[in-house]
Amino acid sequence: MTAPRSERAETWTACALLVAACAGLVAHARYLGVPVVDDAAISLAYGRTFFEGAGLRVTPLSQPVEGFSNPLWTLLLGLAFPLHLDPERYAASLGLLLGTLALPLFALWGPAAEGRRLRLEDALPALVASASPTYAAWVCSGMETGLQALLLALAGAWGLRELRTGQDARAGWALGLLCLTRPEGLLYAGAAGALWLGVRTLQRRAPGRQELRQLLGLLVPVLGWLAVRWGYFADLLPNTYYAKRLWEFGAAAYLSNFRTAHPALTHLALGLLALGLLVPSPVRRRALLTLLLLGAGVLFVYQSKGDWMREWRFLAPLVPLLGCALAAGLSALRPALQGVLPAVGALALLTGAVGAEGLHRSPAVRRSPELPYRYVAQQFEGVRAQAQALGQRHALLGFPDLGGQALLLREAEVVDVAGLADYALAHHAGNLRALDDYLVSEGPPVLLDAHGPSGHLRELRGLMARFERDGSGRYVLRGLSASEDPRCPGGKAATLALAPPAQVQAFAKDVAEDAPEQALGRWRCLRAYLDDAQLPSREGREQLARQAEARAEAHLAAGERLPALRHLSLATLLSDGDAHRRRRTEQLRAELFPRAP
Repeated sequence: MTAPRSERAETWTACALLVAACAGLVAHARYLGVPVVDDAAISLAYGRTFFEGAGLRVTPLSQPVEGFSNPLWTLLLGLAFPLHLDPERYAASLGLLLGTLALPLFALWGPAAEGRRLRLEDALPALVASASPTYAAWVCSGMETGLQALLLALAGAWGLRELRTGQDARAGWALGLLCLTRPEGLLYAGAAGALWLGVRTLQRRAPGRQELRQLLGLLVPVLGWLAVRWGYFADLLPNTYYAKRLWEFGAAAYLSNFRTAHPALTHLALGLLALGLLVPSPVRRRALLTLLLLGAGVLFVYQSKGDWMREWRFLAPLVPLLGCALAAGLSALRPALQGVLPAVGALALLTGAVGAEGLHRSPAVRRSPELPYRYVAQQFEGVRAQAQALGQRHALLGFPDLGGQALLLREAEVVDVAGLADYALAHHAGNLRALDDYLVSEGPPVLLDAHGPSGHLRELRGLMARFERDGSGRYVLRGLSASEDPRCPGGKAATLALAPPAQVQAFAKDVAEDAPEQALGRWRCLRAYLDDAQLPSREGREQLARQAEARAEAHLAAGERLPALRHLSLATLLSDGDAHRRRRTEQLRAELFPRAP
């Protein structure tokens, strides 16, 4: 049956609005000129190392630690390197592309839920997002915001259609991939699942084949990644969770400040969402999904205790959802509006109020971008030059600001003193004695930062006693020079003169004579100045690691935990930071150096 002419005209008008909104978002993003932020460079660094064949490490010589919370995005960004694309431009362009593609998908929520043609109000999520500097800034920042928005839009459009028709089961896959894009993906999946079960319960329909397929679509990627996480990182949670659990940025203030900066958007969205919840099933179902997803996003903000980044990074993917709330409310009012022209007027008023509010803030966002990774990388130029002057080919560095550092200093081993990419620092966060013991016994780094986000290191007396501050404000290991390194047993020249077979013999002797501290210093010395070809083979190092583990077991059987810890540390380092050995090492360290009550 052919749709009435007015309906076809309205559909084409809505399509034109969507095209205009997508073009407007691209123009808005270009106006803001947001640089790729340092947190995005973390994903770039991990992705680069992965596609270089060194695994999921922030640099090839750093330990395998999940210092990111967006595995799917990290792998997508890593493709820039084998494809020989400019990584910065690629990250920004891919995020903007996906964030733009999300807009028409959000517009499909109404037709998917109600089985109708596209209408004017369906363009509201796209119009709202295109005028929002929060959304525009983050989708082109190199972060995963665009991918997150796209998967949210897909999950909603597919889920509403599949819930209405009882056919297909693609929403589960979108939600599963969303869980691999952001940690709050599980909250979004729970929200969507709650709606689905609620509707089916009211329909008195027991879960069937469609529900099983949805569940499998969700669980296959999620359980697959959990298996990888446990096997490779020896944990079921990302390391970033442990690093951030003591951080506090004020979730209530975070949300309140967003509402204060967007009074028209938030109040109109909540008011019209309430209207959408009062009308019959199809519109109510869409409004309820919007409400549940918004609630999941807000809950994550509270779980994360806010965020240190400006411009509401966690809320950026929710901006189109606020547009969905407006659209649901306007759909609820359509019978009362009695015609297309009143709908046009309502759409114009809503778009004008919300759009003007967002665009008014754009110049301020443009003037004050988030921390660019290029700025961070420039700060580490001096670190690289200083390390090279000291003869360090593979320097052990203790600094925060991970992204720009890891992309610039590819030959270094990074100890992320903020804890994001360091298992021990994250798991012992707030435990000063354990932190001090770890950094001293397994290092120490040759250069160290102890201010700002790493200012807590100044409280580690054992560590700081081994450093002196230079004219640049950085801390340099005492006794380190171009000709000498205090970590080298018997002196730098004598240690580096050993060929790989002699190195193996020296390590074996250290283990047999219960001198793991000397072996740890030997490893740090050799690793700093020699390449892989000049070191014992991986097989040889693994054999030495097992010998160290055997000595640790003997000490533990005798109740001697400190020498056991040192041998376990040695086994971990010799095996390139094997995550399961690291886990056991830090469990023992926590027993030896418990947190203060």
